[in-house]
Formats: sequence, C-alpha cells, structure tokens
Amino acid sequence: MILGTKPQLGPGESNSEKRRLRYMGYIAFCGIVGGIGGFATGFFDQGDGSLLTGDWELLRLPPALALVIAALMLAGFLVLPLYGFRLVDDYQREQSLVGYTGGFLGVMAGFPVWAALHAGAFAPAPNAFGIFAIGFVSMCVSYLYSRWRL
Repeated sequence: MILGTKPQLGPGESNSEKRRLRYMGYIAFCGIVGGIGGFATGFFDQGDGSLLTGDWELLRLPPALALVIAALMLAGFLVLPLYGFRLVDDYQREQSLVGYTGGFLGVMAGFPVWAALHAGAFAPAPNAFGIFAIGFVSMCVSYLYSRWRL
C-alpha cells in the first residue's frame, strides 16, 4: 500500500460507511435545528421571558416565527430521529432505544419526585426547562450505559 492512499472498500464496507456518514449528517442537522430554535427564541423575544428561568408567561415571539420554530423542533427532535432508526444497524438501534427509554423514565419519575420535594419545601417549583434537563441528562446517561454494557 502506498502512503496516503486508502485501501479499496468492499460493497458491504462501502454501504456501512455511507450509512454512518448519513446518520452523522442527520445528527448534525438535529443539533443545528436545536441551535437555530434556541437562538431565534432568545434573539427575537419581544418580552422579558427566559427559557432557562421559567418565565414563560413573559416570552413573546412573532406568530410566524413561533410556527417556524415549532415546525423545526418537531422535525429535528421527533421526525428525523425516528427516521434515523432506519439508518442504523440492530446493535445501534438497541442502544438508542435504551437511551430513549431512560429519558422517558427519567421524566416520568423525575417530575413527581420534584413536585413532592417542592411541596415539602425542599426544592423550587418544577419548571419546563428543568423537566427537559432531567429527560436529556437521563437519556444521555442511559445511552452511555448501554454503549458500555451492551
């Protein structure tokens, strides 16, 4: 083999590489969609609301922009990830399902626990960003666990 040249890939390896690159493209697109939504919400906010502090009643966006952001979020966080399951092999699909399940269970257990702790004056009131953070962190942890254990 000559330095700087890649060996020829067989048809199976070539298809796997194309699938991996397409999957990474979808992941990058979902990240860009999330960034655009967050930036647009912060930059074009016409009120004094904040996504991070829970001041939702003060958040004001132009109606057309709100519809565009909602459509982008549905595409980036629901449609494309579900479509992406077609692009991975069975092993990666199982790891992703474990991650999604961990996120779901984190939210389903985290919110009632947080509400009970708030009722007992141990924690601040639950807010939407906190619930999202619980789901996101528990999804990441369960996915990493599945990568390590499966």
